[in-house]
Amino acid sequence: MREIAKPALSLVLICVIITFFVALTYNVTKSTIRERELEELNAAMAEVLPEGSNFENITDKILSEVTVDDTDINVDGVYESDAGFVFNVRVSGYGGDVAVIVGIGSDNTVHGVQLGSNKETPSLGKQAEEPFFTSRFKSLDVNASIEDNVDTISGVTITSSAVKRAVQDVCDLYNGYGKGGQ
Repeated sequence: MREIAKPALSLVLICVIITFFVALTYNVTKSTIRERELEELNAAMAEVLPEGSNFENITDKILSEVTVDDTDINVDGVYESDAGFVFNVRVSGYGGDVAVIVGIGSDNTVHGVQLGSNKETPSLGKQAEEPFFTSRFKSLDVNASIEDNVDTISGVTITSSAVKRAVQDVCDLYNGYGKGGQ
């Protein structure tokens, strides 16, 4: 029995010590990680809605007023500025969730689309991140059918279709909030 207890106790002790240091490292770095995430989000918001400034997080407000149950998007954030709205959403792609950031101007048109973190296939699904695809959404009216106005990328159908769904769902969310058609 002693032959087993001593190594088992050593392993438990090693696991406890490692867990302590992992937790300590997480607590020390979490504020830095959060700051970098906010910097990346602010850069993306400036990209998709360049004329916007002083963004206010209205995620809770918009989600309390609009139902998103019939879509497959996850809303991570909605930000309002004097120039329009920026929606930060996730949708299922080929390699998992694809973060899509959509800027809608106060003129009720899509001002920009940018892809965030994703695990899509390099040289295939990653093509949906390129401006030749994301620029297809620019200037589309929020009441227009994205499916009818934006073509998918041949060979990248799942990822590009996921981005199209995300933009359409964002437009529907924007319209449901009562902003489209004003």
